[in-house]
Amino acid sequence: MAKRRTSGIQRRERASEDALNKRLDGSSGIALPDWRLLLIGGVLIVGVIILVLVLLFASGPDPSAGTQLANDGSEHVAVGTTCRSAQAPCGPDPYSSLPAASGPHWDPSGLAQWGAYSTPQNESQLIHNLEHGGVVIWYDPEQVDADGVSELTSYVERQVSAGISGRFKFILTPWGGEGELPAPIAVTAWRQLLELDTVDTGALDAFTRENYGLAPEPNGGPGPPG
Repeated sequence: MAKRRTSGIQRRERASEDALNKRLDGSSGIALPDWRLLLIGGVLIVGVIILVLVLLFASGPDPSAGTQLANDGSEHVAVGTTCRSAQAPCGPDPYSSLPAASGPHWDPSGLAQWGAYSTPQNESQLIHNLEHGGVVIWYDPEQVDADGVSELTSYVERQVSAGISGRFKFILTPWGGEGELPAPIAVTAWRQLLELDTVDTGALDAFTRENYGLAPEPNGGPGPPG
């Protein structure tokens, strides 16, 4: 009698298991997906999308760095020479950009002091300051109003006097050379050019972070004022 009762219990357990499996499988015989698999799949898809976006943005040019220009050399010429006027020994077309960001420039005795100028400085002079890792901000006095000039002046004077993050090599000058600037404001570092339609100190900060000191002679003078 004990054996028959045990066999009956085992048959009922198997029947219960079979019924449970049928309910899980459903009428189609296909098991429903586990919610955990759905969650893992969703996380993987989101991760792939993020990776693709990161790669796309990383491979594109950084607008804050400006445009990289050709290397026009670093030949020294006599102080007072204006190379864009094709004065000897510069030769014709010594610069591939306007304003120039490399190329023939005054010898070391003609380095400009860092700071803001109200009168146009010689382009061939300031290239040497670029070679020493500085940033030169040119502006068209006919397109930048007095408020804009004042804001640029304050920006440069603050940088030069405070040496923010160790950066003090800045020059601001109106454009007075041959030809017209490509934009109301043209910001140059060695072989780099950023064009601005209006004063944008955020863009100036970003350009500086990307390019300041990236020049053949970054330790060259003049030193900080005072």
